[in-house]
Amino acid sequence: MKQIFLLFLLISRFAFTQGPGLEEMLSSFFKQFLKGEEGEEHSSFTSTSHTIDLPSGPFSYKAITGLLPQYLDDGQLMGQLFFTAYLKEEGDESRPISFIFDGGPGGSSMAMHIGGFGPRRLLLPEEGQKPLPPYRMIDNAETILDLSDLIFIDPVGTGYSEAEKPAYKRGCFGVEGDLSSFTEFTRMFCIYFNRWNSPKYLIGASYGSSRAIGLAESLTNVGISISGVALLSTAFDYHFLVHQRDLPFSNWLNIPSFAASSWYHKRTMQDKTLEEVLSLARRFAYEEYAPIMLQPSRLSAREQQRFYQSFADLIGLPLETVLRLRGRIDERTFTTEFFAADRKVLGGIDARYVGDVSSIYSEYCEDPSYLDLRSAFYPAFLNYLQLELETKKESKYITFSGEAFTHWDWATYDNPGLPSFLQRLRRTLVASPHMKVFIGSGYYDLRTPFAAMEYSIDHLELPDSYRKNFQIEYYPAGHGFIFNLPSLKKFKQDLRKFYEP
Repeated sequence: MKQIFLLFLLISRFAFTQGPGLEEMLSSFFKQFLKGEEGEEHSSFTSTSHTIDLPSGPFSYKAITGLLPQYLDDGQLMGQLFFTAYLKEEGDESRPISFIFDGGPGGSSMAMHIGGFGPRRLLLPEEGQKPLPPYRMIDNAETILDLSDLIFIDPVGTGYSEAEKPAYKRGCFGVEGDLSSFTEFTRMFCIYFNRWNSPKYLIGASYGSSRAIGLAESLTNVGISISGVALLSTAFDYHFLVHQRDLPFSNWLNIPSFAASSWYHKRTMQDKTLEEVLSLARRFAYEEYAPIMLQPSRLSAREQQRFYQSFADLIGLPLETVLRLRGRIDERTFTTEFFAADRKVLGGIDARYVGDVSSIYSEYCEDPSYLDLRSAFYPAFLNYLQLELETKKESKYITFSGEAFTHWDWATYDNPGLPSFLQRLRRTLVASPHMKVFIGSGYYDLRTPFAAMEYSIDHLELPDSYRKNFQIEYYPAGHGFIFNLPSLKKFKQDLRKFYEP
């Protein structure tokens, strides 16, 4: 009963901050935990023990899968989030803990889980993985489990996570509702596993990077300090990522990635290294493209011809295409026009990939990125859950929720239009000046181009003393650079530096 009493104190302090509904919340907690006191395991959790051979030696850990409840301010159950936790055996509360999630919005944690972060991962195509089963899972020597305990989280409507009512579900399909849900999950995890005193890290990819920035601010505001955020394929400000009529920001900031992709496919500047190509492309984007796009009608016909020819030569598109679109080249145009004569399409998520056009019409083309790996994720992950983690559910595991993506509310409390998370990052760093920020970008990512990240960081306008907080790394791959083995190996070493005290 001593444990129950201590738990009562923790819950009481937690519930006190939540407003009304104290009795209902305490009652729900005691129903769950008193059952454990009687010797019965928590009905939602499954625990298995494992050992992996890492370069540093054997590493023993336990894997816990389950559903954590989420409560509204009035104490009503809102829903449950499915998670997988990897915890070091014999670990203590001072060990770092990392909360990991993917993007979308509407994506589960599956790709991050078995794509490179967890202790077990999919064999990659370059290692012999085939598009058709049987699929192989292998021990992941590049896991960061030796650096931190890992918690993979599925948002409401994805994985096995669910809301109690349709209205609650819709409330989570938006920037602010999603952040509230993840804030609640973090608090609940600290209660269930007594991790209040652990250094906490947030790791998010794509839209998950936006979530990580917002979540760091939200947790800081409720008194939970974050030691660091790791942002992969970062989406800081959506004004720089979404093509907008008459606003050339996204076109301008994709130019270095276009140039890198053209170089990769051996169409342009083969006498130069990738680094030299990127340097030229950055200079062209900032010194020529941006000034001209601000006042294009002031150019003479000869100046226009010279500019468009230089642009076409840099990114590898036909001059006729660049002239027709007046230099406004977005991701879709670049990927469909680059090999249009061959009826091929480039990947937008990873421009190293080339695929066949899936329609005789021009309104839709399937993105061929990771086509050699995509089909393996779902069956391999469910097989892993059932056989190795002993988690078998009859309900469908939702890898990606089209409902969440389609109905997502992008409005935020500080921006009613396209969201920007720069101000949230500024506020969090000022409130927590020791928080580290890791940023990883792929050169061939056209969805969240690295130049947009660089522009955002350049405009944070924080004092120079904050520069030491940032670690920025680049990878010769695309949006999912962890699916590229050399990049995954580099990423592990980069994160080793990030986790250093």
